[in-house]
Amino acid sequence: MRSGRRTLLALVAAIVALGAVASCSADPAGDGNQTVTAGAVIYPLSLRYHGIDVVTDVPYGADRLQRLDVCLPADSAPGTTATPAGTPSAAGPADPSAAPEPVASEPSVSEATGGTTPSPTAAATADPSALEKATTGTRPAVMMVHGGSWSHGDKDTAAYRSVCQYLASAGFVTFNVDYRLAPTDPFPAGLDDVRRALDWVFRPSTLETYDVDADRVGVFGGSAGGNLVSMLAVEDHRSTAYADGDRIRAVVDLSGPSDLTSRSTASDGVAAAFQRKQLLYLGCTRYDACPAAERASPRYNVTADTAPFFIGHSTHEFIPMWESQDFASALRDEGVPVTFVAVEGTAHSIAQLDQAMSERVVRFLRRTLR
Repeated sequence: MRSGRRTLLALVAAIVALGAVASCSADPAGDGNQTVTAGAVIYPLSLRYHGIDVVTDVPYGADRLQRLDVCLPADSAPGTTATPAGTPSAAGPADPSAAPEPVASEPSVSEATGGTTPSPTAAATADPSALEKATTGTRPAVMMVHGGSWSHGDKDTAAYRSVCQYLASAGFVTFNVDYRLAPTDPFPAGLDDVRRALDWVFRPSTLETYDVDADRVGVFGGSAGGNLVSMLAVEDHRSTAYADGDRIRAVVDLSGPSDLTSRSTASDGVAAAFQRKQLLYLGCTRYDACPAAERASPRYNVTADTAPFFIGHSTHEFIPMWESQDFASALRDEGVPVTFVAVEGTAHSIAQLDQAMSERVVRFLRRTLR
């Protein structure tokens, strides 16, 4: 009798334990919350990436900051280290009415060799319509956007370059983007740039060159970059690419400010120093007369068309966690799946990416971009 009771109690305990595990470990492509403890090392920065080529400084616009790098998975064909035909040059954007011209080779940096090697030039196409009819590629892709309070930082930062290579090592063609910075170029310049970059990713010549499947493209950003990719996602339905059937399928947002209005200046909001950075980005002198603040806040622009989100935010970092929590609630109110991971501590943005968090991000992207 006692043996039977012990067996029953053990069975009940196992069921309860299983339920607890299921409740705190959300399906990375579904919806749920987790609280985790992060390690001290940014995992992608600690690795070496053999066989991962990086095609550097590919222009997607005429401005010197309208450049991106392409991190290519190790199984990439030799031709995928080319610069796509018709890519804009520093002299100005390509003329869409003209046949694509050969573009000067861009160097590709290989971590396997530690050197720089020239990459081949994409073949020109005599008939532009043939390029438009090109079939889409086979591989998933991620466009990633760096942080820096919208005013500094770049794609060449060691940590962001490492994340780019890490995602490529997981099988994603990864586009690592620069954009114009405040206060020289306030909102919406940076947002316009990352939208232009994403439109460039969806161009048939880009899809063909890098073997990218247009139906498997996601975005990734940390801090200010998290804000920008979130804005891309919530406004995706307004883009020309979306109307053409090309759309964002997954979003990874690490510590992205989601509410740039006066709400962020309350006692539980951001510090005065960051408030000033937000105002410089918004092109405003004060919050009570800044219509751009709500326009630049993904929290207030969510629609049911928004792609699934992975949101990572530390519990005690300088961007208050309520911003991401409120954003997640707004997404869920519209039926958008959100995987929300609260990281114990103060790690901001990609500093959250210890090995476990890095693997969570990759699992989310693989399941969402399958």
